[in-house]
Amino acid sequence: MISFFTDLFRAEREVREYWQKERWHQIKNITILAIALFLMMSMMNLYQRADGMLLTTLTSAIALFVCLLVAQRHRNTLPVELAFFVLLLVLFTGYILLGGNDGFATLWVVVVPLMFMMLLNVKLGILISGYFLLLLFLTFYGPLDVFVRYDYPPMIRLRFPLLYLGDCVLSLYCVHQIFMDRSSLIETQRRLRVISFEDATTGLQNRAAYSHYQQTADFQEVGQLAVVFIDVNGLHELNNRRGHRAGDEMLCFVGRQCVAQFPEAKVFRLGGDEFLLVLERMEQCQVQAGMEELDARVQGAGYSIAYGIEFRRSGFDLESMVIAADNKMLGAKAEHYKNLERRRR
Repeated sequence: MISFFTDLFRAEREVREYWQKERWHQIKNITILAIALFLMMSMMNLYQRADGMLLTTLTSAIALFVCLLVAQRHRNTLPVELAFFVLLLVLFTGYILLGGNDGFATLWVVVVPLMFMMLLNVKLGILISGYFLLLLFLTFYGPLDVFVRYDYPPMIRLRFPLLYLGDCVLSLYCVHQIFMDRSSLIETQRRLRVISFEDATTGLQNRAAYSHYQQTADFQEVGQLAVVFIDVNGLHELNNRRGHRAGDEMLCFVGRQCVAQFPEAKVFRLGGDEFLLVLERMEQCQVQAGMEELDARVQGAGYSIAYGIEFRRSGFDLESMVIAADNKMLGAKAEHYKNLERRRR
């Protein structure tokens, strides 16, 4: 039983963190619908001149609206979750004790376990479900019967607490299964993202990872940004001369050296013999010195690279910076092959 609840709470926490934005929209929409429902009930109560119910429904709508504003300001769903918790606690306790609508209002309590745990908060849902379960047994079977202001039929008194007990158990099982399935789905999505974002040869991030990074990166507080475009010289010739395994070894070596030289950088293999480094908050002189050291180690291993560096302190348009670094790399690569041709002569 302990592992049951431990797994449930872990899965819910994982789902909340992973789908935080979607969850916020879900809670917001539920709250707006609840406010609209309370306002509609307020209009009906006003028409029927039910002053007590009017005060209840109108107060509930206002309370939810205020909590929604607070939650939206802080981007935290807890104020809304607590508001629902308190409202349901007060309203449904009144329904049970007063027997509104000839006792029919009491039946609404059966929606609390599944709906609250599924849509709002599992822990609060379990807590409020346990409260109503205890309240029903104590009022229909026990000493709190003196507080009941409605004459429930004997069949309702006998069966309804047991019905609610079954409702709680079934709801808890369903919620457990749903959150465990969602947690498993999240884990699968994470594994697929790792596979789809990882270059099979070097283990670095691939072009798909770079595209995702380009779409999601926020450089507003970076201050300075450097982009290094690297091309490995002679890959085609090495593949033809010694085979593709030798070419893969060269690419892996260059990739390892990039990570070792700039451990804080985003390192991507864009494909073929092209690598891209994105370095945040690093001075231009540090990047230049680091690339010179990297170039020296690569040459020491018998390989060769050409690279271009684009550095900016503002106007962080990653795509234009990559194009600029690529153009500089092409110039360096052309110079490399010119020097190589001169040595051959």
